[in-house]
Amino acid sequence: MYKSVLLFLAAALVLTMSSVSAQDKVGNRLLSKFSKKELKALDAESLDYWTFYLENSFEIAELPKGKGNNAVEQTISLKSMDMKDINVFKLGLEPHEYARDYFRIEGTDKMIIVLPHTEIDKNFKGQ
Repeated sequence: MYKSVLLFLAAALVLTMSSVSAQDKVGNRLLSKFSKKELKALDAESLDYWTFYLENSFEIAELPKGKGNNAVEQTISLKSMDMKDINVFKLGLEPHEYARDYFRIEGTDKMIIVLPHTEIDKNFKGQ
């Protein structure tokens, strides 16, 4: 019984630590757009939206085949292809209201697609 309780507490500690680490990453990315004061002032729904926005305002996809090297003219450099590391605010990837933007990812055969506000909002409401 004692071992079971100890194992449960250890598992809970690991889950808590990984959750705190993920929240720190999100918080650091949000600090690229908001001050600490502004972040603290956000209500729960706004904070949920901006957290969703960080990871759902863009997609990474293969460049279109057969369209040549000029299929996507704009190029962007990413330090990491991990969706949780990409900071759309630091990269200056601001979405349009209705249109998608496409950027070739330097040194790869991939592109980043910035979704429009209308699509981001629809996805947030449907989650």
